[in-house]
Amino acid sequence: MTQTTTSKQQIELLAPAGDSEAMRAAVANGADAVYFGLANFNARHRADNLAGESLRETLRYLHLHNVRGYVAFNTLIFPDELEQAQQSIIEIAESGADAVIIQDLGILYLIGLMAPSLQRHASTQMTLSDARGIEVVTAMGISRAILARELSIPEIHRITQNTTTPVEVFCHGALCVAYSGQCLTSESIGGRSANRGQCAQACRLPYEIVVDGKTIDQHGRQFLLSPQDLAAYELVPDLIDAGVASLKIEGRLKSGQYVAATTAAYREAIEATAGGQRPRLSPEREAQLTQSFSRGFTHGFLDGVNHQELVQGTFSKKRGICVGEVVGTDADSVTVKLNRGHSIKPGDGIVFDEGHPEQDEKGGRVYEAASAPGGLVRLKFGRGAVVTRAVASGSLVWKTDDPAINRQLEQTYKRDIVPRREKISCTIRAVAGEKLRMVMRDESGAEVAVESLMSMELARKFALNEKLVREQVGRLGDTPYELGDVKLHGRSESDLPDAVMVPKSLLNEMRREAVQKLLAIREQARRHPVIRPNALREVREEIARAYPPTSGVGNASLTVLVRTMEQLEAAIGWQKRHPGRLVMTWCDFEDVRRYARAVEIAHRAGVSIGLATMRIIKPGEDGFLKIIADAAPEAILVRNLSALAYMAQRYPNAQLVGDYSLNVANEISAFVLLSGHGWRGETGASLSRLTPSHDLNAAQLEAMLRRIDGGLFEVVLHQQMPMFHMEHCVFAHMLSDGKDYRDCGRPCEKHRVSLRDRVGIEHPLQADAGCRNTVFNGRAQSAGAYVPRLLELGVRHFRVELLQEDRSATDSLLTYYSDLLAGRKSERPRTGLKVLNLMGVTPGTLEFE
Repeated sequence: MTQTTTSKQQIELLAPAGDSEAMRAAVANGADAVYFGLANFNARHRADNLAGESLRETLRYLHLHNVRGYVAFNTLIFPDELEQAQQSIIEIAESGADAVIIQDLGILYLIGLMAPSLQRHASTQMTLSDARGIEVVTAMGISRAILARELSIPEIHRITQNTTTPVEVFCHGALCVAYSGQCLTSESIGGRSANRGQCAQACRLPYEIVVDGKTIDQHGRQFLLSPQDLAAYELVPDLIDAGVASLKIEGRLKSGQYVAATTAAYREAIEATAGGQRPRLSPEREAQLTQSFSRGFTHGFLDGVNHQELVQGTFSKKRGICVGEVVGTDADSVTVKLNRGHSIKPGDGIVFDEGHPEQDEKGGRVYEAASAPGGLVRLKFGRGAVVTRAVASGSLVWKTDDPAINRQLEQTYKRDIVPRREKISCTIRAVAGEKLRMVMRDESGAEVAVESLMSMELARKFALNEKLVREQVGRLGDTPYELGDVKLHGRSESDLPDAVMVPKSLLNEMRREAVQKLLAIREQARRHPVIRPNALREVREEIARAYPPTSGVGNASLTVLVRTMEQLEAAIGWQKRHPGRLVMTWCDFEDVRRYARAVEIAHRAGVSIGLATMRIIKPGEDGFLKIIADAAPEAILVRNLSALAYMAQRYPNAQLVGDYSLNVANEISAFVLLSGHGWRGETGASLSRLTPSHDLNAAQLEAMLRRIDGGLFEVVLHQQMPMFHMEHCVFAHMLSDGKDYRDCGRPCEKHRVSLRDRVGIEHPLQADAGCRNTVFNGRAQSAGAYVPRLLELGVRHFRVELLQEDRSATDSLLTYYSDLLAGRKSERPRTGLKVLNLMGVTPGTLEFE
């Protein structure tokens, strides 16, 4: 399966818009399409999002400027929100959106039933990182895949060569340190889910690194999880050659000036590439890009992994341009030696970088800037804004804001313009004694005809001609059109037109009428018929027939997930001492090559064992999946769609259990996966059960279990939440000089590392076989208090997940939860387990709101 290389003329430039100003900036500066969010259900909850009439007006504005509009519907949807989501789908379809961007598999399924003509784009929140995963969602109805940001250009090329589905790639903007759709940090720490558009940006906070129990000198690098921004301007030709269909700019929370600067820059890069040239940033354009928003620019992962470059570490906020260095201070001023080609003016915002963490930085808006010989400038600030004598000599000076550049960018979208117009043809039938007939046709083939009210008379002086038609019909300034071919004919198309007299006012009137008719056809054609407006009710009825909800207390089974060989041996030993109380031991080892040995040990002991896949599969990593399947475990814990399809195709008889990372947050997404939509193919494979999304609290989980069989779910009772899951390796960045696994020396195998946050909690850091890092919450959490209610709702499978527990702690945890499930103990939130974890135990994400 091969996708042809994207044409340099066809590549789409997709710009963000969080408000109307940014929308105008995107349109005026050359965006082919704009993406924006609804008031609910989008991954940028803080943006000025749209709904109802605002949505229709926004799409009308975009279409009148020949720009496509994509609606971000890219969050998980909870069960009791599905009715509202269904109404939103109707509004999106009837408003004429060109596509909707989706994360939730249940919403993807629902849209396919309700409005099948509405294009569905897979959000980067779906964590699609290889062709097989893309093929799964394509079979579910996806027409475009937005790839994970962590892919290199060669990996992107491998994907496009193995799927016919167009792919979209981020080319500029902020980088999340964690894989989108897999970050549970905000949810775990503050109950604000990134999968719900409420990211608290914990990655931009300072952390201390603790190595083998001791803090180390970080040389000012405290922002260990804050990547610099992506800027792939000069890589545009390579991305096009790799088969990318759309270049996406991040930034729905950014200003209109930022959108103007980035859109204009990447439009120039695309045009330069189409002209056979490598794109080059002019100094002016570079200043605009850097000044509008920058934490420092890198190519992200597009050049491949470089753990020394991605994160700079000394700051996490907007930085702008480094313009000089402090050489002296006095009671009311700071003297700066300017870098070549840079200046500081009154009104500029600056910050002094003394090499300390940014929370100690000084800076403000310049009140006075007096030049001095030798490239010096003496700066004064507003009263009390900066304690000038406290600014250290040698500090770098960053210009964080430049009002002159802002004004320059604002000018680009001050006037309402249509950068690219659609050509229309105009044919006029002119016959004396008959009505004048005008036919207009647009590039899509839509055609309209209008006629004059009165019959035409022969002209005494000035007869109708092509020049007059072009002058009057070509007045299309407030429309999305420009006049192309013009033809005049008589009674038949082969006849010359009669020399009739046609007033200019009549041509203008007919032009306006014809254009309005064309626009009405365009608007109607963009609307998507909603063929099943009550699809939600129908799907819920289907779910109730296929997987009817269960209730009543029954036998509960316990599984345990272990991450070390010592924990595996401890679990096997406990199971021998307590036969029948542990039905499965899941292994989630850093080194998958140890899985075969783990299965051998378990089988020798006569206990059931399952193996977990990695959360991410990239091109060339199928070998990890083959190792798992070849080890012949009783079950496989599947953590991504690619692994699900792989196991279904090659090992259809394996027992498959879907893990939390599949993001099952409602009964429809559960139904989609359980019933095999998109991934089963012609095989007989099936998922025996699913782990609910960790984004669900107890009330939301209950709402789902009231509508689907609770016996199909395995609920995690005890764990340290996996928060950040990232391609960036903190081990390599901080404990080596290596760029990747080939030259880092593998410090992950030699040291125990944790990250200490601002309140003193140490969050363990672990690597997986793909050298990806996971930061786990330093506090364990327990759902023990909700076991009685979960049993009433039909849940029969429960899991305890270990992290760094030793044999003794493993025994204690298994005994405690086994007794709890058997009704021999009870627990209230925040009590009962502190002895097992020095940081204490919280009720976790299942806590009721």
